[in-house]
Amino acid sequence: MRTLKTLFIAGLMVGAASIAKADTQDRHLTGFNAVSVAGSYDVYITQGSTESVKVEAPSDVIDRIITEVEGGVLKIHTKEGSNWNWTGNKKMIVYVAIKNVNAVSLAGSGDVFFKDGLKAPSLKVKLTGSGDISGKVDVKELESSIGGSGDITLTGRADNSTVSVVGSGDFTGSNLVTTNTRVKVAGSGDARVNANDKIDASVVGSGDVHYTGAAKNISSSKAGSGSVSRM
Repeated sequence: MRTLKTLFIAGLMVGAASIAKADTQDRHLTGFNAVSVAGSYDVYITQGSTESVKVEAPSDVIDRIITEVEGGVLKIHTKEGSNWNWTGNKKMIVYVAIKNVNAVSLAGSGDVFFKDGLKAPSLKVKLTGSGDISGKVDVKELESSIGGSGDITLTGRADNSTVSVVGSGDFTGSNLVTTNTRVKVAGSGDARVNANDKIDASVVGSGDVHYTGAAKNISSSKAGSGSVSRM
């Protein structure tokens, strides 16, 4: 029994030693006003007076996480040709500080957060895949789109909001106060919106649009088993 216990402890020590320690890198990047993420990263975006990019990941994969600026867009993705094994629940986190922002996009199964808020004249939020985007906004023109099974959750305010859901994803904007909202759902996804003046809703398929707010000007159309209803 003592021998088995010794072997068990030794095995644990070897396993622990094989797990790469987390490493941190400051990527010296500036000159971007949009963020594009591809992959399984957790990305935290904050807006302020400086620009910076910091990556936290296991030391054996951190150099394969590419962060580069092209045409004013900060692109976060995996080095081409990388084929790593995700056993061990490796966590890869990217912290982004941005001055001005006009677009945030995610393709893949990652998560993007901007809980402290993004302020801009106009903002595009795009999600493709099974990931999640959540945060607070203060904008005049807002365009949100989902393609796939992912979810977008937004709070804050926007003068005019356009929402597109294609697939089984969900848009949650119950606490996103808008003046006018146009929303289209195609598939089995759902959208929850909030408007004080006008709502234009369209559903094709089995999805649903739920709305709240003081809007009196409501127009809707549907094809399929979906619905448009007040919350």
